[in-house]
Order: sequence, then structure tokens, then C-alpha cells
Amino acid sequence: MEKYKEFAQLLDKAAAFHGHLCAGQVIGVRIAMLGLREIGISDPLGEDRKKLIVFVEIDRCATDAIMTVTGSRVGRRSLKIVDNGKMAATFINIETDKAVRIVSLRDAREKAAARYPELSESAAQMKAYREMPDIDLFSVQDVSVALKPEDMPGSPTGRALCASCGETILDKRDIQQNGLALCRPCATGNTYYTVQSPLRPPLQEGIPL
Repeated sequence: MEKYKEFAQLLDKAAAFHGHLCAGQVIGVRIAMLGLREIGISDPLGEDRKKLIVFVEIDRCATDAIMTVTGSRVGRRSLKIVDNGKMAATFINIETDKAVRIVSLRDAREKAAARYPELSESAAQMKAYREMPDIDLFSVQDVSVALKPEDMPGSPTGRALCASCGETILDKRDIQQNGLALCRPCATGNTYYTVQSPLRPPLQEGIPL
């Protein structure tokens, strides 16, 4: 009963942070709770907060729930998003090097529908995912993650200027070509954007100094 009360409280917090309650929030909270248990983290928001790094493999609802439960954040470098489009997350105790990858089982949807055939798909998932045992929802892999100093929380480990565009590159993300430091877009030609104009000043002033 105490564990369910804790789960319900975490789910309320996750839904408030995310903006609404959905099946992804339920799964995310449960993935996070399981991952923390597996690596021996009991107080992720308190005394254990500097021991934890989380990798998530999807940029959907569950990630907000995982952030809420674990306290991990992209800006603190304790949350890494590797968008493989998978409902999966890896939890690392950097004090003990214990790491597990939690994967949502592909037949969880079918199990939810079978459990509550009278409900709509989303309603069945919302209800069933609260009740189903972990073994029916997830698989667990023991993994190792090679974390480099430049991937860890803390101050930037280095700065470089791209020899092509002149922009600053932090944390050894530069690529060396012919003895020159280049940012990844300049080195590879691959960007998520298409340039429409050269860099320019802002159109108007914002907050006055």
C-alpha cells in the first residue's frame, strides 16, 4: 500500500509537470521507479542526486515523467536524450558504476486491452499500466556505459572555436580536421536546419540592461 501511495504521488507530480495525465506518464513513472530500485538509488531528489545519470531513448511523454521522478535535467547534464524512438531508459549510479537499461515490452498494449476489453484503448492502458506487475511491462538489461569526463556534470571541460563558422564549441564536441577544430555541422555538412540568412543582430531590443 505504501509503495502504491508513493507511485500515486509521483504520478500526480509527473502529470502536473507534463500538463496532463496519459499512459506515457504512467509508464515513465514506473520505468523511473524500477530503474532507481535496480541501481540502488533511494533519494534521487536529495542525497543521491549527484550519483545519478539517466539516458532516455525517446522524446515523448514518458521522458517528462522520468525527469520528475529522478530529478535529472538536461541542463544539469544528468539527463541525456538519445532519440532512438524507443520507450527505453538507462539509469546509472556513477558512484557504484551499476547501470541498467529498462525497456517497455512490446506486448504491454495487448495485455492492457485483454485486461480491460470494455474500455477504450487509452483508458485500458491508463488503468492497466497502474496495476500490471513490472514483469508484464518491462525487461531489464544490465549494461555498462562509458561516460567520458566531457559528458559528466560540472563546468565545461574545454572550449574551442570553429575554424569555419567561428562559433564556440564546448565540452570537446569539436571535430579535428587537418589540424583545425570544426563544429559538427561544418565538419559533416549535416544540420537540423537550413540557413536562410547569414548571422545578423536581433530585430529589436528585448529586456533593457
